[in-house]
This record gives sequence, C-alpha cells and structure tokens, in this order.
Amino acid sequence: MNTPTVADDPRPILIKVFRFIEKLRELFPDVPMQTISVFLIIAMKPGISQRELLKLMGTSQAGVSRNVMALGGVNRHGKPGLGLIAQLRDPFDARQVALRLTPAGIALANRVAALGQAHDGGII
Repeated sequence: MNTPTVADDPRPILIKVFRFIEKLRELFPDVPMQTISVFLIIAMKPGISQRELLKLMGTSQAGVSRNVMALGGVNRHGKPGLGLIAQLRDPFDARQVALRLTPAGIALANRVAALGQAHDGGII
C-alpha cells in the first residue's frame, strides 16, 4: 500500500489555488467561472478568433458567444456588458472576429496576474 508522504500532500497547492479563486471571485463577484476562463484565454492570446476560442473551450458556440458578449460592450440582453474585450472584424473576411482586451480588460488582466504572484512568487 502506497501512503502519501508530506511531500506528496497536495493541500498546500490546493490552498494557494483556493485563495487565488477567492481573489478572482472578489474581482468578478457575479461572473460565472466559464466567463472568467474566456477572459483569461483572450488575455493570454490577444487577437484569438472566436472560432479558436470555441476549440480551446470545448463548449458550444452559443456558450462562447454568450460569454464573449458578456465580456464585451453589450450583453445578449442588450444591456451594458463588462467592457473588458473588443470584437474586431477582419476587413477581408467579416466572418472572422478577433478578440482583444480593452484598456479596462488589460488593467484587470494585470490585477489578476499580480494576484497570481502574490503568494510565494506564484499560485503554484
């Protein structure tokens, strides 16, 4: 029987991850985790197309569209969105949309990155 040793104890890492998630919840109090994931992917891959985002997320087209709209200027209900991303249509192919952070999105991504470094030089 293999018993875990202290070095194999995942709790310290889990505690750091939990604290990081709690900090994200402070920044995004009413935002679903999937929407946060979309924001983080766009922050990591500026200019990503909605099609690429769909492949990375592994969710439905409707789910990706809903999250992109929530992060954009106007949500799917026609109300103000979070204003964190901009959708830029390709001038040569209107079906292609590049997703980028707005200045507000960049500022928030920088805050999230700083949170990730706040605990012992990183979350993990």
